[in-house]
Amino acid sequence: MPFSSCPLPPRVRLVEKSSPNRAIPIVKNPRIVIKAAAIGALVTLAAFASPGAGMPALDVALPSDEYSSDSTSQDWVVVQSDNICGLKKARQLSNPGKVDFQSLFDSTDEAKKMKRDGIDESSPEGSQLKAAAFESIRKASVTVMNDRSLCSVWKKISNKKGTAITDVTESVRALL
Repeated sequence: MPFSSCPLPPRVRLVEKSSPNRAIPIVKNPRIVIKAAAIGALVTLAAFASPGAGMPALDVALPSDEYSSDSTSQDWVVVQSDNICGLKKARQLSNPGKVDFQSLFDSTDEAKKMKRDGIDESSPEGSQLKAAAFESIRKASVTVMNDRSLCSVWKKISNKKGTAITDVTESVRALL
């Protein structure tokens, strides 16, 4: 009797290329599939819910200083687009600095050239000069951030508890 002509139940097929040829049932009944998924979900939930089930609880597995909910890092109020350099997420901040970005921009050689020559910011040359000014501010901010041991430098940042934020505008301006 050839291999392919073995009589099999209607919902079972043979896997011909597997090492011992074996019958694998194909489940087409949606009730059985739903019940199997529900049982799998319950078993998984039970494994995570019971602390002694061999899996450590997440609050024990993660360092408490970075992920605890009572940390002061949640008190920073920021918009990511205001970040100049350094850490970008509020939950990561510990010692940020801030600058008066508009005054720094006006202090750059590129902004002075745009004003002196009457170059429009939306023109191609104006866009290039504006990008160059932003880059020079960013590079100077990185240097000041590293020198002052700050975690990041922002255009605008505040703290819910009213914590003072280091203003490094003049230090950055000195490097421009």
